[in-house]
Formats: sequence, C-alpha cells, structure tokens
Amino acid sequence: MEFQRRSVLGSSGAILNCLHTVVDRNKPGILITLPFGVPVSVAHAAFERFERDFNVVTWESRYILNLDQEFSGDEKMAPAEHAQDMICILKELEIDSCYLIGYCSGAGISLAAATEHPDVFTELILVNGEYQLFKRGHASTNYQRSIDTFLPVVATSRQQAGFIFSKMAEISQASKGDSQSELDKQINLPFSREEYLFRYAKNYMAYRDFNALDVAAGVRQRTFILTGNADVHSSAENSLAVGDCIPGSKKFIDEKGDHYEFCRASSMTLEVLGEYLTSCSRL
Repeated sequence: MEFQRRSVLGSSGAILNCLHTVVDRNKPGILITLPFGVPVSVAHAAFERFERDFNVVTWESRYILNLDQEFSGDEKMAPAEHAQDMICILKELEIDSCYLIGYCSGAGISLAAATEHPDVFTELILVNGEYQLFKRGHASTNYQRSIDTFLPVVATSRQQAGFIFSKMAEISQASKGDSQSELDKQINLPFSREEYLFRYAKNYMAYRDFNALDVAAGVRQRTFILTGNADVHSSAENSLAVGDCIPGSKKFIDEKGDHYEFCRASSMTLEVLGEYLTSCSRL
C-alpha cells in the first residue's frame, strides 16, 4: 500500500514531516515516535506489519532534517515540545486516542507524552529505549559515551560542528568506504551533513538531562518493554530499569536482537509486537 506524506504545523511553529496510512475510522491508531533525526522511511517495516489492522502514523522530529525551515539554534527542542508535536499531528489526522510506540530516543519522548496525555495515549510500547540512564549510574555503551563526548562540543557553534563533521567524514571514509547498508545510512542520516549534525546536537542537549526514571514512575498506562541482548547502542539493562519503574509493565528480551530489529521486516521484535497490539485491540 502507498503511504501518505503531509506537512503538519507542530508546536512553536515547527513544520513536521509526517507519514501515515489512509485513516480508517473503524481502526485503532498507532503513533510511532522515532529516534531523533531519522527519516520516516525507518518505520516502513512497522507500517507494513501493522497497516492492515491499524491506522499508523509517524513523523520526523522537529527541525533536524527539515533544511527548508530556518534554524538559529535557539528553537524549543525539549521533550515537552516533541510531546506537543505529537498532539498536533493527531489533531490534524482527527485521531482522538491511539497506542504509542517509542523507539530508541523516541521511547523517552513517549514516556513524557504518556504521562502528560494519558487520555490520548492508551497503551505504551517502548522499544530499545535510549534514556540517558548512564548518567545516573546505569550501564553505558561505547556508543553512548562517544556521543556524549562530542555532541556537546558540536552544539556550541556551527564552526565547531563544521570542524568535527570534517574529522568524522575523514574517519568514516577511511574505515567504511561505501560499505554502509541502506538501513545504516537512514539511521545515521544526522551524521551525514554538517547542518544535520549541528541541529541534532542542539536537540541532544535539550534531551541530555531528561530524567526517564522519574517520568516512568508516573506512567499509568499498560506498558510493554521490548529490548535485545545484542543492542550495543542502548543496553537492555537500561530498558529493564525503566520497565521496573512502571507498575505491571510487561517485558520481552530478544536474546539475539540488536538495536535495529524494529526496522527489519519479519523480525522477532515486530512479530511479538504485532501479536501484542492485536491482543490489545481485541480487549
């Protein structure tokens, strides 16, 4: 099926690039919160898995990839702004309530949205969440430590962003060449252009001090946590720690699953998630 694209006016003047299935008023809805700075194409496998039974919607987080919209660096990019963007999208599509899936950093934003709008988001699903818990004594990965070292420097100015981007490009060319898969290219899009990188870093700084554990303690929706033991981006321990703060949360660990299972057609993560969503819709 052909999925539909539209631009939606989000919170504080942000223009949001959205992807959605044809809205059928007889179907329940799913809103997918993607990681910061990745294109909507990352969600295609999930759309194809769920579109038969659900209205499926996602969007690209504010400003990062939308180079048609000017960006000074002082724009609002805190979790509350992303959460309000979600409400703007649902109002545009005339969807009153839906299930909420948060993937990677989108899981943190989904936590915030679920606590702020419990009547809108009726079920919460968190997939391979990136919650910044390593700053609170939880497990950290090499990827998280690396990101947290250079993005604060990138965010200081476009000049610094340009310098670091040029060094990153040299290292990437020497180590990878053209060996990246199409999925890698999509996931790493914020690192592919200097301006993307600067905007991504500014957004990262607005998310950096997000206290996921405190927010999770306020979640009252039924919650399903999915993670994988082979996730080298955000460890399974982080996801389980958040799940432990949410009363009655259900957990699934893919023993061989990495960070990208949500993006892969017919993955164990998508199959388990599909069965869960179907069971919820029958209640």
